[in-house]
Amino acid sequence: MQILNGFKIFMGQFELIMGLIVLVGLLVQKKGAGDVIKGVVKAIVGVMILKQGSTLLQSAYRPVMNILSKAFNITGVVTENYAGMAAINSNLVETVLSVIPIVMLVGFLINLAFARFTPLKYVFLSGHTMLAFSTLVVWLFYWFFKVEGVMLVLASGLFCGMYWTVMPAWVHRYAKPFVGNDFTLGHISGTSAVFSTWVGKLMGGYNKKTNPKIHDEDEDTMQFKGFATIFNDSTVVTCLLMTVVLGGIALIAGKDYIVEQQQIANITSNWVVYTLELGASFTVGIVVLLTGVRMMIAELVPAFKGISDKLIPNSVPGLDMPIFFPLAPLSSILGFIGAFVGEFVGFAILLAVGSPILMIPGIIATFFDGGIAGVFGYKYGGRKAALVSGVVVGLIQILGGVFFTNVSGLAGLGATYGNTDFGSIWIVISGVMNAVRNIWVFLPILIAAFVAAIFLLRPKAEKKAV
Repeated sequence: MQILNGFKIFMGQFELIMGLIVLVGLLVQKKGAGDVIKGVVKAIVGVMILKQGSTLLQSAYRPVMNILSKAFNITGVVTENYAGMAAINSNLVETVLSVIPIVMLVGFLINLAFARFTPLKYVFLSGHTMLAFSTLVVWLFYWFFKVEGVMLVLASGLFCGMYWTVMPAWVHRYAKPFVGNDFTLGHISGTSAVFSTWVGKLMGGYNKKTNPKIHDEDEDTMQFKGFATIFNDSTVVTCLLMTVVLGGIALIAGKDYIVEQQQIANITSNWVVYTLELGASFTVGIVVLLTGVRMMIAELVPAFKGISDKLIPNSVPGLDMPIFFPLAPLSSILGFIGAFVGEFVGFAILLAVGSPILMIPGIIATFFDGGIAGVFGYKYGGRKAALVSGVVVGLIQILGGVFFTNVSGLAGLGATYGNTDFGSIWIVISGVMNAVRNIWVFLPILIAAFVAAIFLLRPKAEKKAV
């Protein structure tokens, strides 16, 4: 158990995972000691910069959500994975709770086996997400099927391994035109990319008989002239947009709530200045996050090629959501704003219909899923599609999240998981679990679904030049 808990801790440290991958990749390529040390250090530092950027984003966004919640007395279930994971950890008996790191390890090994021996060559590498997901899967298998011990470990591990193989494959089908085989999304929000691609195709006039236009922000911003050239710089646009959005929300709530939040955070600056600086603080987080992503990618992609060539041929790494943001920085912000709007529209709908469960927009899922929606929506449909895709994702997270929270048994814990997957395909998955209530009935369904996914998502053979 000490070894397994050590594995759990290690997989929760994204920077260590990336450092290990770069180390292995460079070693199998027989790089010199200097290149190996330099690559590992830069990969680890890049991830740590990325995490600092994420922290800065939350430090600007969280106070605004607190101000809004107190000003309008908003209460309910917050759409955050880690709140859901904490609630599950507090309610599972120790004998069940202790198998979670084992399930994560089994699931990861199964994912590696599938990447090696099936047509779906995808390795899921977002360790912190794997931990949260394993916790949820153990809860659901225990909640619906009342299984424990070896059966719980094997069934849950098999499910995790399948999910961590299929979802990156599904996203890569749409990401490949603009990222190639360098990486795909390894997260429990793959449907945010898939649905946003569909929205982008719809708004962009996609025609199966012709190759779709993949938009590029650098090319699009060249169209601006004169004063409009400020839109050529994503940092400037992000700062202006987020100052209006975050500052505007805080000002609507009023001075008293802003000052109260300042006191909680031990901030002594003038309340008006503080409000205006929120957008700039958010932008600093974006700049730092993107800097870390670029540094990590510069070391990871060539190193992973060594692993792909020698250990798991033709494999593609599944990475966390920020990996896509540098491909369309401004559109990722538009997607976030759209998701923010969509979530509050969804919240208003729940209030209007008298829903017994109120879903409160979380911080992490709103920003990161919205950012993915913006990138994929933009790539296939342009700027308007980036914003609309965010709105669609926000609505799914809130309205679909109500159904998932209720069916999964998480409503009784006062918590839920917030990413787009849970407001969409997990309604079906948990619904099937609830309907069959028998592990021996569910497992054949699961295996059949995985076989179908292999058939549907296997990469098409590329035509060789004559």
